[in-house]
Amino acid sequence: MATRREELTAYLRSGERTAKDLASMQKTRMRDVLDDLEHVRRSAGRDFVLRPAQCSRCDFIFGSRPKMSTPSRCPECRSERICGPWLSIKS
Repeated sequence: MATRREELTAYLRSGERTAKDLASMQKTRMRDVLDDLEHVRRSAGRDFVLRPAQCSRCDFIFGSRPKMSTPSRCPECRSERICGPWLSIKS
């Protein structure tokens, strides 16, 4: 039986996912997934890829934001339609 963190690592190696996707795959709370992702990020090292979130309305990219949770709104257009951030681990 794999641990939650081992399952997260396997999901991230198979392709890009958002933290919300991972929480629904594991049927657990978003807070737990975000905590586990911090550990997965440290153990994966340079292989961990964080593609920044992007506003669906004005295409603003949250480039300097290191958090893995979705931002609440865009600083440019104030829209709440934010996609990402997308997470993965290089194989």
